[in-house]
Amino acid sequence: VLMTQGIPHLIKSVQMIHRVSKYYNTSERITSLLIKVTNQMVTTCKAYITDAGLNRLWDQETPIVIGKINECICLLKEYQKCFHESRQETSEHLGERALEVSEMYIFGKSEAFCRRLEKIMKMIAIEQNFNALTQCAVEGIDLMAVKFKNIYHIFQKKPYDALDPTVTEFDVDFVKFMSEVERLETQLQTFMRTCFRKILSSQNSLQLLQRYRQLCLKISCTVGCILQHYVAELEATKKLYQTQKDDPPLARNMPPIAGKILWVRQLFRRINEPISYFHKHSDILASPEGKAVVQSYNKLAYVLVEFEVVYHDAWMKEISQLQYPLQSTILVRHPTTEQFLVNFDPQILEIVRETKCMMKLGLQVPEQAVKIAIIENKLQSNKLQLEGVVQSYEDLRKRTPNIFVNLLAPKAEKMEGVLRQGLTMLTWASVTLETFFQEAEQALHVFRQLLRRVTVISDVRIGLLLKEISSTSLVSLPVDGSIKIEDLLADNEDYTKECSEVLNIKSMRIEDAVEDLIDIFERYCGFGPPKPPETQAKRIAFESKEKEKEKTEGSQSDDSKGSNKEEEFKKNCKDLLAYFSRRLLVSLQKATRLSLDRVKRRMGLPTQPKDLAPFLKAEIHLDIPNLVIVPSLDDIQQAINRLIHLTLEVSRGVAQWGQRHLQKSILKTEPGTQQGGFGSQGKKGKKGEKGADDKVVRKLKNFYASVAENEAIAKIIVLLSSAGNSLKQGVSEVLQEFDKYKVLWTEDKDTIFQEIFATDPTVSEIKEEIIHYDTFEQELKNLRPVILLGPLELHTG
Repeated sequence: VLMTQGIPHLIKSVQMIHRVSKYYNTSERITSLLIKVTNQMVTTCKAYITDAGLNRLWDQETPIVIGKINECICLLKEYQKCFHESRQETSEHLGERALEVSEMYIFGKSEAFCRRLEKIMKMIAIEQNFNALTQCAVEGIDLMAVKFKNIYHIFQKKPYDALDPTVTEFDVDFVKFMSEVERLETQLQTFMRTCFRKILSSQNSLQLLQRYRQLCLKISCTVGCILQHYVAELEATKKLYQTQKDDPPLARNMPPIAGKILWVRQLFRRINEPISYFHKHSDILASPEGKAVVQSYNKLAYVLVEFEVVYHDAWMKEISQLQYPLQSTILVRHPTTEQFLVNFDPQILEIVRETKCMMKLGLQVPEQAVKIAIIENKLQSNKLQLEGVVQSYEDLRKRTPNIFVNLLAPKAEKMEGVLRQGLTMLTWASVTLETFFQEAEQALHVFRQLLRRVTVISDVRIGLLLKEISSTSLVSLPVDGSIKIEDLLADNEDYTKECSEVLNIKSMRIEDAVEDLIDIFERYCGFGPPKPPETQAKRIAFESKEKEKEKTEGSQSDDSKGSNKEEEFKKNCKDLLAYFSRRLLVSLQKATRLSLDRVKRRMGLPTQPKDLAPFLKAEIHLDIPNLVIVPSLDDIQQAINRLIHLTLEVSRGVAQWGQRHLQKSILKTEPGTQQGGFGSQGKKGKKGEKGADDKVVRKLKNFYASVAENEAIAKIIVLLSSAGNSLKQGVSEVLQEFDKYKVLWTEDKDTIFQEIFATDPTVSEIKEEIIHYDTFEQELKNLRPVILLGPLELHTG
């Protein structure tokens, strides 16, 4: 740029030298001077482009190289222009003789250098065009970009100086390069036509066309083909609209009206984008074919826009006429189950969704719908909170045991009373919803805490004790060895007394727990001890008698309602006592049945299990002339009967509930007894007091009759009552094994000797008799010391 400004002064200086200097006064010498100036300018330009030889032409950034080349071309053209203007000015105005020099010698090298720079500029422009192929997202076009890069890189790697105009190899390689580029452009045109044949949509065709337009390719012939395809698309869109206009497909999560408008806008965009492109980038619409296409487009576009306007106006009118969408009550009752249901109209959320979508589509929205959309989050929060309250209420109702339903009815009614506000008083637009939620949560919390306390007492203090009672064994039977009947009865006499005392104590604890439950219900439900009547305030003197009478009648009706509720509460408390008393009876019956069933299984009824060992010890005795077992089967049966009686007597030692005052009165009237064994907690007394306590309990009402009359227990007792008879056959079979030895104690040995020797036996006959009795002796020595027979362990020792 600085050298360009000094060119006129340089030419004037050369002219001055030509006029003044005697040496440069000739045309040959002034020509030589100007050639040196030209050569120096070319050398300077080369140095400027290559940064004084530090950077090759191809290694620099493209915008910088283009700027440098343009500046050099401008410099050389300005040099030639100033030279011509100076010669003409000298000959016309000054009348002097112009410089007689050869322009071909002076500007030949500069013109050759400019032509070389123009070729380089052309190559750089081609490289920029083909460089766009790498950024074009068309499948398969990257191969064209790779081919061009290979051609361009081969040219860049040439060893000669591309800026030297005297190097003729550059011109040869430039011709080859242009021919390769021309061949590559032909392939690219073929590829482009192939791509357009695959495109089925005019929108996609125009997008692809826009990409190829960036590559500076000839695409005018393709626009006509796309226009023909667009005509077919107009007809297809028209048919699609006619088919789906009544029930168009909606996008995911789109409301009905906004979804239909979005659908018709998509159809409109499908036909609008191609024709807008034709209008901006081509004159084809001005042709007769183009005018027909525009006419078809206008008709279809009018129908699509009308569809949107009609649906939008209808929605606006519907929302405007919608009266008080938030004025419905927040709760309703199920028509059959009477359960609370959240009364949230789904249309509200649909209105909110429609409003948001309409606003995004840029359409007008009624003010009423906008207000609802603003409080959407609050509505959703209130809905979720109310659903949680209703769900908690239903869960508490389901978790309430049936036995406690009547006693918890006052609290449940209070909880339901809070929720009933939502049936009549509260709407979704009420400002007192937060207060309602707080009251509901408070009522639910109180009921939940009460139910938890009641459930803990029922499950832990009552349920676990009843389970322990039902699993208590009321008989003591040996596990490993056998025992004599006397010892068995003696052990069970003490054991059943202990069981009776333990079960009675557990029964008293259960009774205390039930009393605690009743106390809790009294305290929470407001049926505590009666309060002393308060003194009535003095009435005002001018109050009429009718008003006094009305007040008196109202107070009497309130008192009657209160007394009815209190009577009903007392009845429910009695039912609660009866329920748990019945469960106690069932547990005692189960314990008795399992204990007797254990005796039955050990007795081998109906069959003796293989894994159970005999538990009764008996002996086989010789009672001449017979063998007997001691104790006898009758004695064993009597012992079993006694064991049954002891088992049933355990229930006699468990007093029925509600007799604490009788226990205390009996203890006071009878000498030698104390009250220490029957505290309110039902704890054990001392050892000296156990007998007295047991006698006192047995005088009270107990569970003996109810347990003994149980059908399952009676069946087991019947089976055990005939246990001795079931052993008779086995005992007789065991005793029959000893019949062959009966001769040893039934016949007189002296008589046998006389009979033997009366026949004058031989020695061998005497020996046989001796061997016969010796065999008896050996068999008797080898007899089993113990014979197992079902539940009996028979000792032969």
